[in-house]
Amino acid sequence: MSFYVIVAVRKEPISGHIAYVRWGQAERGVPGWVTEPVTASASEVIDVIKEGADVETAISVDGTTVALRPVRVLTTDDGHELLASVPVPSSTLHTLFDLPEF
Repeated sequence: MSFYVIVAVRKEPISGHIAYVRWGQAERGVPGWVTEPVTASASEVIDVIKEGADVETAISVDGTTVALRPVRVLTTDDGHELLASVPVPSSTLHTLFDLPEF
């Protein structure tokens, strides 16, 4: 199964929803990237999640990228699909909205 890591986001100016991400493919437990982070639209990320890939947010800690929180597809009442962080019991894990913006 593919594993992708989102390291930064760009939000839509009016709605605040995630419009673009900087992400790359990684391998769990292995430092570095399989593919260097690139810019992708939220719809591209949504398609990859729907195809079964794991996607997580990540932050840099002392120069090392650490994956922290899974990302999911959230469907609104009007049928729009958005990116959202998976709810977790701890509020200390970073969400999509905690990531740096580009």
